[in-house]
Amino acid sequence: MDQHPIRGSLPCKEEKIVLDGTFRGKYRGFAVFLICCAILLAAFAVSAVWMQSGEDGIRGLGSFWKDGQGTSSADGGETEANEPSAEPPTNVETPTPIPEGATPIVGMDLSYPSLGQAYIHNETTYRPSVGELLERELSFSSSADGPRVLILHTHTSERYVPSGTTYIEGKIGDAAYSRDASENVLAVGEELCRTLNEKGVTAIHCTVTHDDPTLSGSYSHAEQTVRRYLEKYPSIVLVIDLHRDAVTTADGSLVRTVASDGESAQVMAVVGSDGNGTLHPRWQENLALALQLRERLNQSLAGTCRPVSLRNASFHQELASYSLLLEIGTVANSPEQALAAARRVGECLAEMIHTHS
Repeated sequence: MDQHPIRGSLPCKEEKIVLDGTFRGKYRGFAVFLICCAILLAAFAVSAVWMQSGEDGIRGLGSFWKDGQGTSSADGGETEANEPSAEPPTNVETPTPIPEGATPIVGMDLSYPSLGQAYIHNETTYRPSVGELLERELSFSSSADGPRVLILHTHTSERYVPSGTTYIEGKIGDAAYSRDASENVLAVGEELCRTLNEKGVTAIHCTVTHDDPTLSGSYSHAEQTVRRYLEKYPSIVLVIDLHRDAVTTADGSLVRTVASDGESAQVMAVVGSDGNGTLHPRWQENLALALQLRERLNQSLAGTCRPVSLRNASFHQELASYSLLLEIGTVANSPEQALAAARRVGECLAEMIHTHS
């Protein structure tokens, strides 16, 4: 299996202004002039550093996506994205001592509530009307009998860390992936499926491993799976590709996202578009669903859902009536936190599907 160490960024370097020298007698007036200029220059520098540090050094949004599916760059390489600078993320955990050379884990709230529901993390050139999409009528009706929701995992081996973990020793890639269904996204997908069925929405969970033996080609493998399921079950109106995210700070710490209850991981919906040339006429319908789901989740429990991420890649979301890529937690979250978030997603999605059927 490919190893994908989480990429960090060097911390921002702060320019420091040092005032030095002595001034005497006849140079006193000139000295006063120089000091005034220095004060103005220092104030400008402090302002610039403050604006720069407002981004709080969050780097590396998104999972380890291959095949050009997780990036908006033309060459298909990986990219990094910053969270908005309007509000620094809240560290919700007290740092603990870690061994030298280990990678620390910090808990943070990345929901940015002060930015409001109108904010999206937009990597495309489109400027959709978020207000209109929040009011758009959804429709989950189906003319065929059978399951209405399909849950699958393009990166089936994406793993969570054990509860209580405060740091990771060794290679991050070794801790980030596992074939054990009890500690990777398969368990979370199963919980989401169970919750939907419990709430009266027939869902099926595909447990096919699409990233075996490597992550390379996993999106094309998953696309074939989606096509087969849609052909077999024309009743499916919603396809959910469930992942876990990976976020780092500028100093290389791993971020554990935590909702306001302290027990649930945070969720982020990733919406594909036709920005890479894919024929995808319904991408704004998916964006409307993602925005309305975020609103409902955060009303249910503050800080459950992070801002929606709009990407150029389509993530094979053009195949079904509605499709979402859901990032539930990060590699630094525990399976228990991810399961709690999946239950909330299932409850809110079931309410939406019943309301709009």
